[in-house]
Amino acid sequence: MNRPSQSARWLCAPIFAALVSCGGGTDGTGATPPPSAPITSSGAMTKGSVILNGIHFDDSKAIVRDDRNRSSAQLANGMVVKLRGRSDDGLTGLADGIAVKSEARAVIQSIDAGASPQRFVTGGLIVLVDSQTVYANVAGFAALAVGQRVEVHGLRDDLGDLHATRVETVGVADGPDELRGAVAGLNTALHQLTLNGTVTVNYAGATFVPPGTNESALGVGVIVEVRGSISGNAFTAAQVVIEDLEDADFGGNPEEKQEVEGFVSGFSAHPGTLQVNGRTVQTTSATQFANGSAADLANNVEVEAEGTINNAGLLVATKVEFERARVLLQGLATAVDPTARTVIVLGQTVQANDLTRIDARVGGGGGGGGNSTSLADITAGVDCVEVRAITSGATIVAEEIKEPSGCGKDLVQATVAGANATTFTLTFFAGLNAALGGAGVGFRDANEQSITRAAFFAAVVPAGNGSAGTPVKVKGVLTAGVLVAEEVELEN
Repeated sequence: MNRPSQSARWLCAPIFAALVSCGGGTDGTGATPPPSAPITSSGAMTKGSVILNGIHFDDSKAIVRDDRNRSSAQLANGMVVKLRGRSDDGLTGLADGIAVKSEARAVIQSIDAGASPQRFVTGGLIVLVDSQTVYANVAGFAALAVGQRVEVHGLRDDLGDLHATRVETVGVADGPDELRGAVAGLNTALHQLTLNGTVTVNYAGATFVPPGTNESALGVGVIVEVRGSISGNAFTAAQVVIEDLEDADFGGNPEEKQEVEGFVSGFSAHPGTLQVNGRTVQTTSATQFANGSAADLANNVEVEAEGTINNAGLLVATKVEFERARVLLQGLATAVDPTARTVIVLGQTVQANDLTRIDARVGGGGGGGGNSTSLADITAGVDCVEVRAITSGATIVAEEIKEPSGCGKDLVQATVAGANATTFTLTFFAGLNAALGGAGVGFRDANEQSITRAAFFAAVVPAGNGSAGTPVKVKGVLTAGVLVAEEVELEN
């Protein structure tokens, strides 16, 4: 007799059994049956029960896989999870299985509070924190100390650094030391491998998971979780988990929906393929973009990709949503401070940091980037820049600062902070005003179709009162501090 797979057992789990059987339908009471369309999802969750990639999953009957044996009630904000469940509408769903995925549980080896963004190292892993990092059992970054033991959740960028979504201080009762990562430096003769670039893992005495797995399942690039004890950069493993084998049920099947959150890597062009949190995603000419456009796709940009798995096992994206609304500024750099790492464009101060990509021209003097990664080679009052950025509070944080081949039109793309349909003005950030009252201004909707000025203003919702603000792109000429529009377009 064939045994059902674990995914099949999850799908037939007794969730709301009084209402619906595994075969669907109702019990004759007329009650609405639970959702039936299977979906797999991964990323950083928000509590309530589990909100993952915009879907609110009921986790009350979910089977939770976690080496600390936490129940669904103990799942918390910022934890990175994999989920298998069901959702018919993309808004609500039922979770059948959840796997908790921390990246490290070890002592802090070093802290760099002066870096931008701030960071620490644990288990050889560089952990970056920002305003969105959740802290548990500790007041915040300033309260962390070398030697403290932490459990860290997050998403890795294409350099392998971790952008922490959750940092929790833990004790010896909270599970053994643990590291997760891609195998490197594999030496089967010595029963050793390397994680996070510097940590040597000795697995000679370890058991392998899932049962029946052994050393032959290891290979360079294979994702593993090792549990045991760490001392400095030496890890003695008691258990080695081959993640793709243990988590096969979360991989999804052809024709199933899937959503994945993470940082882009391996990107070269759209349409094409890229990696998101280790998942191969294929974009097509039909892929829709939210909080930005296809032009914003780049390595190290955080996105959520959703779509359907094809027969080749690729996630074919119907939608790519940028996790933080995109900001695009283009215009003359009126001030540059290489020490403070700031550039002023369109009257807005843009902050660069350690992660900012800079593409400038050696010596400055008028466009044509590609030779320098220094802000010192951007000349204030002479060079124009194109800035791709996100906002962190009131700060515009640059992901890329580039000298285009020429100045062209001034341009802003961002969420609207204020709108006045009487004076035909928009406000961006803390004081960049755009005048849209000119007779020749062209207005377009999010599908690039021409619309009237009245229809445009009717569609614009400023940020505030629960609204993130409508993203709008305005192209024109900055005159006396006001962007006088020539073309205006609603963005998704």
